[in-house]
Amino acid sequence: MTVPAVGVAFEPLRELEHRLAVHARRLEREHDSRCVFTHAYALMTKRIADELPLTPDVDAEWLVALAQAFGTRYIAALEAAPDELTPAWKTAFDAMHRSRTSVVEDLVFAMTVHIVHDLPLALSDVSHGDPPPEAHIYDFHAINAIMAGCVDLIQKTVAKRYSPYIAWLDKLAEGYDEILTNYGVRMSRGLAWYNAQRIADGRSRADALAAIERSPAIVVTQVIDPPILSLRIALRGARFLVSFFRRWPDERTERGLTL
Repeated sequence: MTVPAVGVAFEPLRELEHRLAVHARRLEREHDSRCVFTHAYALMTKRIADELPLTPDVDAEWLVALAQAFGTRYIAALEAAPDELTPAWKTAFDAMHRSRTSVVEDLVFAMTVHIVHDLPLALSDVSHGDPPPEAHIYDFHAINAIMAGCVDLIQKTVAKRYSPYIAWLDKLAEGYDEILTNYGVRMSRGLAWYNAQRIADGRSRADALAAIERSPAIVVTQVIDPPILSLRIALRGARFLVSFFRRWPDERTERGLTL
């Protein structure tokens, strides 16, 4: 039997969900493909806000603080000027702005940077520069379970919102979309925990900070510009076709965050 968390303020999760939803609606109006992950992030935050109070034996206060630190880093990237972006976010946002990316690619690029780059830093934020405590491994894994349980549904919901007519074509990130699976969520978040430990170690801090900038940028670059010429040409043609069927929701589109 689950026991609701008592004495924990969950309002910050609802506030984060609202801020993300507001940004997503703005980006939709501007036809900015960053809306895809932003909308998905709002959906994920809602699911966590719904389920975390009913998750037993977790330090919900610590998890709420981590969610705030994590979400704040993504919103800061959205609101930053181009010359203020970190290399990882600059690579992802440039790809979305300059290429005819698919909905799946928009989701994969931003989610990869946010987990691989931002999550270790958010863990460092809530640990005040120390390694994340082993006592919170169980808490951290509880969020893995919530995310892994709904990531496939969120992917389908987002595809229906932005690319409802050609879902069969919108798989251009095939082979790089593992992060959108149960296994991918757990592995990428586990790597983030490991890198947070490295960041807290003075001997490995510089290497760790360089790695979390470099690794997601490599993923984005390899998808956008694969080394095989024939594949590169095929992907560009498919992206060109997909772009004509991209849907930009407006005031008449259902805006609920219900999964």
